[in-house]
Amino acid sequence: MRGSPGFAAVLSLLLPGLGQMYLGRWIRGVLMILIPIFAVLLVGALVAIADPLTSFVLRNAAEVTFLVAAAFFMYHLFVVTDAFGVKLRGMGSLRGRRVVDYLVLGLVCIALVGFYATTYRGSAPWAGLFTKVFAPIANPPSVGTSSSQDYSPPEWTERERLNVLLLGVDSRGDSSSTLNTDTMIVLSLDPVNKTAAMLSIPRDVYIDRPGVFTDKINAAYAFGGYDLTRKVVEDLLGIRLNAYALVDFDAFTKIVDSVGGVIVDVKRPVRDESYPTPDYGIERIDITAGPQLMDGQTALRFARSRHDTNDYSRAQRQQLVLSALRTRISEGDFLRGLPVLIDRVGSAVQTNFDPANILPLARFGTGIDGNAIRSEVLYPCGGSYPHCELQASGGDGGFYLIPDRAKIRDLAATLFYDPQVKAEGAAVEVRSAGARNGVAQSVADRLTERAFTVSTVSDGATGRSAILVRNGAKRYTANALAAQLGGLPVDTLSSSETTAADIVVRVGSDFRGLATDLAR
Repeated sequence: MRGSPGFAAVLSLLLPGLGQMYLGRWIRGVLMILIPIFAVLLVGALVAIADPLTSFVLRNAAEVTFLVAAAFFMYHLFVVTDAFGVKLRGMGSLRGRRVVDYLVLGLVCIALVGFYATTYRGSAPWAGLFTKVFAPIANPPSVGTSSSQDYSPPEWTERERLNVLLLGVDSRGDSSSTLNTDTMIVLSLDPVNKTAAMLSIPRDVYIDRPGVFTDKINAAYAFGGYDLTRKVVEDLLGIRLNAYALVDFDAFTKIVDSVGGVIVDVKRPVRDESYPTPDYGIERIDITAGPQLMDGQTALRFARSRHDTNDYSRAQRQQLVLSALRTRISEGDFLRGLPVLIDRVGSAVQTNFDPANILPLARFGTGIDGNAIRSEVLYPCGGSYPHCELQASGGDGGFYLIPDRAKIRDLAATLFYDPQVKAEGAAVEVRSAGARNGVAQSVADRLTERAFTVSTVSDGATGRSAILVRNGAKRYTANALAAQLGGLPVDTLSSSETTAADIVVRVGSDFRGLATDLAR
């Protein structure tokens, strides 16, 4: 057996097992190469298929990262010293030039420590991203309830529509039970059609649901946390909410500053003589018109000010800032700086979004065309607004905006789903063809939520799932249905079949489910 033990140690530093192969121990070397590979594959498979283990790893990512790094370091150190010892055992005692081999071994060990320490330092912030912010949190203590229910992260396969409730809160050092919801925006992401939409809900909208909640909508979070807020918003808009993100003012300014500020085209000057300060005082702000780079504090002032305009102009400005932030993120190396941002923001951001989906969401959000993002605000009637869904009401009891739920749901369906489908107005019949009990009705209900006009639900049909067109002028709706229903084939309705509808959706036993809405 020829060769230097020091050189064998160096080779096993570069690739565990290579030093053993260099010394002629081929089987030993191959095993040492394969052992960590099989270990990684086995553990990875277990984590991927075992939900409890997956949840444990995500919730304890920081500790798991440390243990994995330590295990690989110990194994690598063992392989290096083994390669060194294989040769040394056949050489007798240490003499002369063998001192050089020990020096080489020492340098190799130092290199190992440096490599794994650097690797751990680089991965630890990413592990912290999962455990610090995106782990499910308990529903915050509320004034009206004592609920402490945990909210499991929703699964997202990048095929389903994702509706996220964005909440901006004015905490100013107060406890979570007194959070004032300053901003409420529903963000809807459709990865199938690569579109997005934002709908701002004014904070003075009055919710009158006896037994559930009766007050302005901005008080819902303080009284019942996310659970109550979700129910109230879902009932108002007629859609499902799958996740939420709550950001306070401090977190917002840090996010904006972390990307170097945002470029906003200010349409008209914003002047406010009584802008609220963190210490409950007031200050004067003056933001001129035109494109300008805003730091976090300026962007916050621009988004929050309401005294010079109104809540609806304010909502439009908030959407402008969010769009500018998305543009800024897509232009820079956002993902590299994400762990640092999360560390700075800390618990100021709360969400129940699955941490495993944060990178796919970031890719989708930064990759979508800005022209594919639609924005709307719920407006009051009686003004020069493009549409109206709210009726202003004032008196000794305060100022309220009374919602017209039919108009609001109509706007939400048009905004969050395909407006051309609504314009075409095709009548759709859903027919069960051997599907499980209740599936056809569930499909009909969910299609109605998406602005399709379902006129009839029937059973007794035969055949595989398909979209059958009777009225060729409604072909656009048929294709849209196919996309929503997981790519079902589109065909012409047979002359032997009769229907008063323009399109028939046949739901067979092979039906796999809707493609663009994420159920809770």
